[in-house]
Amino acid sequence: MIELDIQIKLIIFSFVFGFIFSRILEIFNKFTLKYNNILKFVLSFILISFSTFIYFVGIDKIGYAIFHIYSLLSIVLGFIFYDFLNKYVFK
Repeated sequence: MIELDIQIKLIIFSFVFGFIFSRILEIFNKFTLKYNNILKFVLSFILISFSTFIYFVGIDKIGYAIFHIYSLLSIVLGFIFYDFLNKYVFK
């Protein structure tokens, strides 16, 4: 069983990561519009690999690399929250 403070830290980290990753993907998509599909694929693979590495280093430091379904849900909620803010608050 994971301690409650570690669970809360993991949820907050996952939420913030989802929020930041959504912003990074938005910038990345604007940046790669001028490239062909093969280069877009390679750059996307590199970005996803690097982001995954950063995420797992983060959860390793916080909670000994324990990955739960609520971590995934927090990432998705971070994405949704960023999209909500982008559509309704920032514009």
